[in-house]
Amino acid sequence: MKNYILKLTLLSILLFEVSSCDTVDFNDTNIDPDATTAAISSGLLTYAESQIGSAVTAETGNLYVQYISNITYTEGSRYGTRNWDIDYLYYGPLINLQTIIDLNSDEETALTQVAYGFNDNQIAVAKLLKAYFYQFATDRWGMLPYSEALQGLDNTTPVFDSQEEIYLSLFDEIDDALALINTSEAGPTGDLIFDGDMTRWIQFANTLKLSMALRLSNVYPGASGVAATKFQEAMSGAISSNAENLLYPFIADQSYDNPWEDRFETREDYAVSDVFVNRLLADDDSRIDVYAEYTRSSVVAGDPQYIGMPYGLTTSSYAASDVSFITSDIIYDQTAPGVIYSYAQVLFSYAEAVKLGWISGSASDYYEAAITASYEQWGAADADAYIATVPLSTNDATAMQQIAEEKWKALFLQGYEAWAEWRRLGYPKLTPAAEPLNGSDIPVRHGYDLDWSQSNSANYEAAVSTQGEDNLGTNLWWDAPHPITNQ
Repeated sequence: MKNYILKLTLLSILLFEVSSCDTVDFNDTNIDPDATTAAISSGLLTYAESQIGSAVTAETGNLYVQYISNITYTEGSRYGTRNWDIDYLYYGPLINLQTIIDLNSDEETALTQVAYGFNDNQIAVAKLLKAYFYQFATDRWGMLPYSEALQGLDNTTPVFDSQEEIYLSLFDEIDDALALINTSEAGPTGDLIFDGDMTRWIQFANTLKLSMALRLSNVYPGASGVAATKFQEAMSGAISSNAENLLYPFIADQSYDNPWEDRFETREDYAVSDVFVNRLLADDDSRIDVYAEYTRSSVVAGDPQYIGMPYGLTTSSYAASDVSFITSDIIYDQTAPGVIYSYAQVLFSYAEAVKLGWISGSASDYYEAAITASYEQWGAADADAYIATVPLSTNDATAMQQIAEEKWKALFLQGYEAWAEWRRLGYPKLTPAAEPLNGSDIPVRHGYDLDWSQSNSANYEAAVSTQGEDNLGTNLWWDAPHPITNQ
């Protein structure tokens, strides 16, 4: 861990000098290339936000929940990676965001940084993004350096905080940010996502808070508990239509375009899985028409069909032409956005919250509205006809299974978000790859960066002792049985 702190310190200096120059294609800053010694918060923000694009389009979560499967090189769907790089978050977006907060909080530097937006609004956005990245990280690894992190050489061996401590602190960060936001003042420049629109950042804050609160339902199930309270607080400010979906915008530039399009430029190795295709076909769910493509060979034969790629094969002899790819609207479009949070996701959360006793209303109405929103989001036809075939059960356990499985369908390609929800909800029941390369089941966490056991050994060992083995099979703190289904 000392290595990443040293990297973090050096890179924070370099980012002061370089990051804004790296973002010229976004036209976010106008910086004299000869004057590179001053800290430019807009450039730091642009770089930090660019990492969200990578997070929301990553293939790993999509492989774990079996939306997609590898065609030729099947290591990803057989859980070939045990230890995952996490340093990039600390010495990349997180240190950038902390620097923005520090620059805009210090009287000596705040005056110069106001050129890049109202100081409090800059701090608020940085806090919200920090919360987003830390939740993203703790939902992958569990215990992490948090309270003592991002201190550079002042602390090269930070303690690992529990996931509970991190979550509760992140709620405070979000609430602090909401209190700071002033919609009458300028938002931050360098903002790729909302172009400085602070009203949209309020929606982001509340939707993030709502999602985080529900993530804790298995460990804080009570209707008057902290999770339910935070959920209720967030509802009025969360997104309330598909028009407000929180999307990451990509542009038609090789450096900043949709990663799915990049993957298919060089290799056709991802197809929609047989698990997902077969479920959609069995349910007569017309979203398959907008999620997937007919196989090329079936189109040539004059008999168009959807055929999923068998999941997690040890060896594969399948031809790319014989399986269904992800919709071409995504894999061949540089500007196809990544989904951070969708309205359908929020509505499914409300349906579950009713079942948990957190809020009043009709779980069935929210459930049906969520399916409708998913169909509308993707431009699929016949939502009403489909809903008529899957009415919400009056049995609570069965209803929760339905909510979980329909949420799984709606979160298509929101890989890491879908993986977290699948772990929390326990549905759908998925079969792991036949011969996993690591462990014996579908991963429920990621192993720490390989060097952490050496560079911060005492704190690493303490975390492993508390949390469990550092492998893919140790359940996170919030990954407990669901209070309704016990899954």
